[in-house]
Amino acid sequence: MNRPEAKAELIRTLDEKYVANAIAFEAMVGAAALILDGGPLRGSDGAVDLDRIRTRLEALTWHVPAMRQRLVPTPLRVTTPAWVPVADLDIARHVTLHPAVEADDPARVEILTGRLNGPMDPSRPLWDFRVVELDSGRVAVVARYHHVIGDALFGLRIGDVVAGTDPSPLVPEVTADHRAAVGEPPRTGFGILAIAGRAWWRQQGGLVGAWHEYRRKPFVRRLRRWGGRLIRPARNALIERSGEADRILVPRHSRYLEVELAPAMKLAYRLGGTIHDLTVAATLHAAAQLDRSRETVSLLVPISRRTRGDAHVRNHISVVKVSVPVAAALEELVPAVRAQVQAAVDDTSRRDIGSRDWSGYATFMTWGRQRRYFGGAPIETVTGWPAGDPLDDIACLACSYQTRLTISVTTRASTDIDAIMASIAESFTVSEPATAV
Repeated sequence: MNRPEAKAELIRTLDEKYVANAIAFEAMVGAAALILDGGPLRGSDGAVDLDRIRTRLEALTWHVPAMRQRLVPTPLRVTTPAWVPVADLDIARHVTLHPAVEADDPARVEILTGRLNGPMDPSRPLWDFRVVELDSGRVAVVARYHHVIGDALFGLRIGDVVAGTDPSPLVPEVTADHRAAVGEPPRTGFGILAIAGRAWWRQQGGLVGAWHEYRRKPFVRRLRRWGGRLIRPARNALIERSGEADRILVPRHSRYLEVELAPAMKLAYRLGGTIHDLTVAATLHAAAQLDRSRETVSLLVPISRRTRGDAHVRNHISVVKVSVPVAAALEELVPAVRAQVQAAVDDTSRRDIGSRDWSGYATFMTWGRQRRYFGGAPIETVTGWPAGDPLDDIACLACSYQTRLTISVTTRASTDIDAIMASIAESFTVSEPATAV
């Protein structure tokens, strides 16, 4: 049998900002918590069968090449870092069991946010799972995922494999084709450059295309980026010694609330928008309550420009700044959000979001109506805890799954998150109030 070929993939220049320094690296770790029926994950002794979970996840990583790749610098850091396959995945480092049984209490969400998973090792594949036993008998699986791997839509494709609609708990087969798709790491850094160079040349279609692509970016800009890569290790060491990360990565706290999806969709439609528009409008309305002295309040809203032809692109998100009057009512906010987001979708030119005056960002995603399973265990609740700019005050991610909508919010610890959640709950109230937790 032929050995898998060596593979390497340079990250895009736009994605390099997620790993530009130690602060950006830590800030760009997102998380999702799956709360499951714990029975199918337990062994005959009643304890969580961690070995079985690890065995299944290790096999599944062969079906998702991105889960078996790590980032490495190229020689002299002349290019962006490259994704290369790991020769051996230490699944015990990536899948761990929380040492204590936690309360199954929606008011205790810190364990679900991934902030207790510990630091993520940049020399390994940039994901991890922590299995948490809950005192109700249920089990939470807290999955972390670095933004440089891909955006939320790319992450959903990984989620479709790890937690699909098939309830079978069997360990999936790993074939030669799966191993070939993952490949092997190049033997040297110059091997990475050779693979990347050949791929780049094929994409340009010849000498003329290559010259045009090279000239597209000014030489001074390329030189500046190279210099930034060269000093990155020293810069990270300085960040650690100076305590800069502690000053910028301030403590945060989180809450979530759940509402029925169907009434929320009807409410959004009645107000002139979608669940996405209502999520953004509700977050804007909540942010406005914190400082009524302002004239306007703004949030960043991610939009995807993916097409079938660029499904392989890991991060393909643009952002639009949505600004509304502080005094606007929800009935005014939903159509205003819809109009501004749609204008950004229709305008494919580069948009300037202006000076930094936004409070944070808000977005919505769906995991569909079908029941999903993790290792044969039915998933009952999904909460999403997004990565974000450390300077942001508010980050809101609403996720629909089956018939429920979960709205997860993280703010700075100094922000009145209870007031934020009460306002969002009120915005989603239809006939019965949603309960903020």
